[in-house]
Amino acid sequence: MTVHHTDAPRSHQASDPGENNRLPRPTGKQLARLRQAIASYAGVGSVLLLLVVVLRVTQPYFGTMSNLLLVLETNAVLLVLAVGMTFVLLTGGVDLSVGGTVVLTTMLFGRLVTDAGLSPWLAVPVVVVLGTALGLLVNGGLIAGLGLNFFVVTIGTSYVFTNLGKLLTDRGNTISLYGDETIRRMGEASVFGVPAQVLVALGVFLVGTLVLRYTGYGRMIYAVGGNPEAARLAGINVSAVRASVYAITAAMSAVAGVMLSIRLSAASPSAAVGIELTVAAAVLLGGTSFMGGVGTMLGTLLGTLFLGVLDNGLGSAGISPFWEGVATGVVLVLAVLADLLRKRRSRTTTT
Repeated sequence: MTVHHTDAPRSHQASDPGENNRLPRPTGKQLARLRQAIASYAGVGSVLLLLVVVLRVTQPYFGTMSNLLLVLETNAVLLVLAVGMTFVLLTGGVDLSVGGTVVLTTMLFGRLVTDAGLSPWLAVPVVVVLGTALGLLVNGGLIAGLGLNFFVVTIGTSYVFTNLGKLLTDRGNTISLYGDETIRRMGEASVFGVPAQVLVALGVFLVGTLVLRYTGYGRMIYAVGGNPEAARLAGINVSAVRASVYAITAAMSAVAGVMLSIRLSAASPSAAVGIELTVAAAVLLGGTSFMGGVGTMLGTLLGTLFLGVLDNGLGSAGISPFWEGVATGVVLVLAVLADLLRKRRSRTTTT
């Protein structure tokens, strides 16, 4: 009898040798997150795919490799700014001063190269560090430190930064950087035919993705955006996290300003006018919630590509560029409306 009892489990294990190798079944929370991710990507992804198909049929030039690289290069700055904006929106805020920060850092970069005689390689980190400090101390300090409304603060600082940038020019004129050979080489640089600016933007996107998905800091951002009080009770310094995301956005704005100056071989005070709304549209269109706590970098990438492809298609069709602004505004409103409907649906499902 004793032998019989000890052999029974062994025979059972032998009859199903792959039982211990089976993958664990996903939990309910994991399935819910998967469905949420698919739903957020499906909207912008399907519209982007439809737009690509329509443009490919109606405009044979659209599908060429040269045009694809053109779309990526012309929207590299937008992607960098959108990565920074994603961090802010995930905490339930928004930064409307990114355009002003781009103007200020662009003009500062131009002055450092032309007037101070600083090498572009040295001017880049100086501008990025100063831009980061500006976002942390001014926007972050006023919003997270003093508790002021982020709309009011960032609208105000947008005016301040923009006009400070114009003060660095001669009556608001563009600073030409074409005479600097290093900047010309930077603007023309490529790796295996891919423009360097595209690689920089994709690198920023990759770092942003890794930070949000695989670091404790990324989890804290989602926690603060989802439920600030619960995050505080869990030991998270909510004010520090909120201040830090404005520093990240300012840093990305400084990087974008430098990229814009290099691409144009000029520092222009009007090159980034109104770009903050386009950036917000790209991020919201990608599924990031205006309420905070929901969103991914992949969605931001899809939203940026959609606006880039739309702009390229309208331009190739000879349609007035003013219609691009109309389309961006409509997209922004629809993205906010879709986010509101998702929130209401999730609340109804929960209750």
